[in-house]
Amino acid sequence: MKYALDTDFSSLNGPKAANWVLKFSDIVDTAFADSSTHAKLLGNLLVLEPYIHTLRQGLAGRGRAIPVIMQKALDLLWGYLEGVNLPSEFEDFANNFFASTLNYNTGEEITDTQMNFYREYFDDVEQTTIEWQILTWQSTLLMELLAATGGRLDFEEYEESENTIGFDGMDEMLNLLGDVCIELTGTPCASNKAVDVMKAQEQVYQTPLFQEFVSHIQNALKEALSALPGQYKVLQVEYRQHTILPSEYAGIILDY
Repeated sequence: MKYALDTDFSSLNGPKAANWVLKFSDIVDTAFADSSTHAKLLGNLLVLEPYIHTLRQGLAGRGRAIPVIMQKALDLLWGYLEGVNLPSEFEDFANNFFASTLNYNTGEEITDTQMNFYREYFDDVEQTTIEWQILTWQSTLLMELLAATGGRLDFEEYEESENTIGFDGMDEMLNLLGDVCIELTGTPCASNKAVDVMKAQEQVYQTPLFQEFVSHIQNALKEALSALPGQYKVLQVEYRQHTILPSEYAGIILDY
């Protein structure tokens, strides 16, 4: 069966739904193959905004706000999209931001300058998977944006990249929240063995919660494919009010 961005996910049985999720990156890459850098960035942002708003609601319940650097990165990405910020204006920020997330995720050594950046911006970031997944996604987008526009890159992997905006962060979110939804939906999972987790995921993919989650992503990406530049600001305001999961789960997902 050939899958596409507009495939009716709710009509797929467990194994076929699992296959759609597995091929998600390829599906989105195909859908955006002939699209501009702006359209690809918009697609990411229209999913990031509800994801961050869900995080914002969860953190608010604990007396916290989203990290300052998360909002700054979001503003820079939208600023580029709307013609307010040039990549040359945030080269240092993007490279230092990426170095910081790389250090956290892999233990990669960083320079004194990068360490000073880390200390300045990451004091209000806690050790939650959701926060760091979003920050990593944002830092990757900023580096991909520099690569796509000929900006300065301090990391060889981006100098040798395909110079395009990708959707890896979205793929990570889909997989992370798929695991989270096992518990949110009370789906039984016999053990942490891969085979048992896969069986549980197939059941999760049949639940209204996960199907609605996928629908949000599909609608956002389809909106990005057809949007005109004059609509970007309106879409930003609209999607900033959406959540990626129902609000009642906002606090719970912080524990994963």
